[in-house]
Amino acid sequence: MQAEWFSQKGNKRRQNSDAACIGQRGHHVMAVLVDGAEKGPKGAELARHWADTAWQALAGLPPCSPARLNKRLQQAQARLRYAFLHDIASYCMIRLDWKTRTVEIWHCGDCCVGVRQQGHSQRLTRPHTLAQQPGISHPCASEQQSRHHQQLTRSLNARRFRPPDYQTHTLMPDQLLLLGTDGYWQEHLEAGRPIDELHDDASWLTLLMAGEGLGRISQRSDADNLNDCHPGPAPAGMNKSTKEQP
Repeated sequence: MQAEWFSQKGNKRRQNSDAACIGQRGHHVMAVLVDGAEKGPKGAELARHWADTAWQALAGLPPCSPARLNKRLQQAQARLRYAFLHDIASYCMIRLDWKTRTVEIWHCGDCCVGVRQQGHSQRLTRPHTLAQQPGISHPCASEQQSRHHQQLTRSLNARRFRPPDYQTHTLMPDQLLLLGTDGYWQEHLEAGRPIDELHDDASWLTLLMAGEGLGRISQRSDADNLNDCHPGPAPAGMNKSTKEQP
């Protein structure tokens, strides 16, 4: 399995507040992507903390245990008040069984999981934003539309636990799995803004089914924001990371 990580700071952001964690347990690859909001003082730190925390919670449980995972996430969320009381984030995560191609998917906020097939990217999850709320009329003014896309209806925060939505998907042989932040999905793909002109941070992690196990992780990021949680020494030709600046 080949993994590729891309991440860059938005032109209107102080720093890149996205983070991810990826690793393997047995014949499962697990990944978490987090988008920390810049409204709080430590959004980037929260993103890195939750990426690692959620990955460890997921890796410590057997497949198909969403209720048990929610309990662990809730326990971890309760501890956020000690360091991240005024910060919020969105996140998504997956567990991929490369033998069956079955993917378990969780998401909270506007980070989304999707697939790429023949060069076309498509969401599998619906972002928790005002623009996606049933029964909400869509404003005509572009500025109001932008606010509707940015206004979260569910998020990770220290004050209240909101469980992530859960679903499963079976990858087709020609599908690539994709985890992306709203900078990628909404501003780049939907609004059509070029990557180098994005206002928001944009990050995505792709997984291509090519052989067994987690292979080389290609990285293009302007921050050290991908944690490779694969345990132990890497077998020959496996789990190597290469970095280059975007």
